[in-house]
Amino acid sequence: MNPNATASVRFFVLLVISMISWGFAWPSAKVIVGTLHPNVIIFWRFLATALSVVPILLWKKESVSLPDKRTTLLVFVGAILYTIYNQFFLLGLNSGFAGAGGVLVTTINPIFTYLLVHLVQRQIPSRKDFFGLALGLVGGLVLLHIWDKSSEGILQSGNIFFLLCAFSWAFLSLNSHSAGQKISPLVYSFYVFAIGAVFDFLLAIPYGIELAFTQGIEFWSQILYLSVVSTTFGTTVYFYAASRLGSRIASSFIFLVPVTAVLGSWMFLGEIPNLATLTGGTLAILAVLILNRTKKEKVLPD
Repeated sequence: MNPNATASVRFFVLLVISMISWGFAWPSAKVIVGTLHPNVIIFWRFLATALSVVPILLWKKESVSLPDKRTTLLVFVGAILYTIYNQFFLLGLNSGFAGAGGVLVTTINPIFTYLLVHLVQRQIPSRKDFFGLALGLVGGLVLLHIWDKSSEGILQSGNIFFLLCAFSWAFLSLNSHSAGQKISPLVYSFYVFAIGAVFDFLLAIPYGIELAFTQGIEFWSQILYLSVVSTTFGTTVYFYAASRLGSRIASSFIFLVPVTAVLGSWMFLGEIPNLATLTGGTLAILAVLILNRTKKEKVLPD
């Protein structure tokens, strides 16, 4: 087999595994979401993630210097976006189901990313893409149970926070793609989580950062899973894909996450997916597949 083809196969296998690790992050976070204030949980997750990236940087002998002011600004913005995403992530899980949230966020996110890419590139979607967007909209409305929820009901179910999760992650995808033109995904990840840990340290102080030490093995095992497995491994691979393949193509792999989010939530939390979740998720996945069966994405302008 061609060496380049072999490398591509290995890369895509790793990308699939990383998406599965993201799916299982939803039930993992749900287990600890009510134990401490979200800012405290985010701080310890970010700190553990930043520390776990350091050995990989040393092993790969990566330079951590930032080449210019624009790249420095991008990593700071990335840290803010990732902090915002995690806030919405935990707020949604606090009142919503892990399986349903995993399906909603990870199927709507690629559609938001697609729209943002076309907006930045000032492209008009094709007729086929309009069909995919319409299908994704229908899938999203089904996932939201739009027919039987008032505005208060949507908020109480956590769905509004899950939608904000997807929206903020779409911006983060574009941010990582732009930063990836100048620095490696590992360096980007390190700075995003290290700077994010500083942000969240300041935000978490009023809520008692030290209270984490009163938690048992379950809390810390979930923090390690969320940081080392799901974030350090899974997100670094995703950032690599976004910087090399383009944010829209990398986002297409996220359709694997809702399946494992539902499966993990059923296995570990006893959440049985309802018909609306399965139907809406399927429609949204089909929409993502349609939107990504297009010509190769152009590189976003610097």
